[in-house]
Amino acid sequence: MGIGFYVDFNMSLVDFHEPQFDHFKNAPRGEIGRAIEKNIGIPILLAAKRQVGVDSGQLMNSIQLIHRRVGAYQELVIESENKIALLHHEGTRPHSITAGPKMLRFSSRGRTVYTHHVNHPGTRPNRYLTDNLYLAYV
Repeated sequence: MGIGFYVDFNMSLVDFHEPQFDHFKNAPRGEIGRAIEKNIGIPILLAAKRQVGVDSGQLMNSIQLIHRRVGAYQELVIESENKIALLHHEGTRPHSITAGPKMLRFSSRGRTVYTHHVNHPGTRPNRYLTDNLYLAYV
């Protein structure tokens, strides 16, 4: 048989001022919300931005942290509304790209290439958002 102790805490002796306590506990700018953002949200955001890689920097700069209250809870969302974000995250199958009336321009083996059509080999997924969720459990 183990040993332990028991503490009886009578909540009727504690006087909560409900609006301040609610802000402390549930508001993103409250004490707990700021700690969640600092210790969980920001590290995941920075890790995602480091992992995404930099070509033009547009995708990396589009990744943002949204911290909001949803009812009696807080929600952290790390997202990007950049049109290539999902393609980069999930990868792509091989596909053809046709430019239409304009020309495609890219570099290959140190040369600039202009063409109307190219067969893209596809890309491997870079799960820059989901790979870093483990940081929430530290």
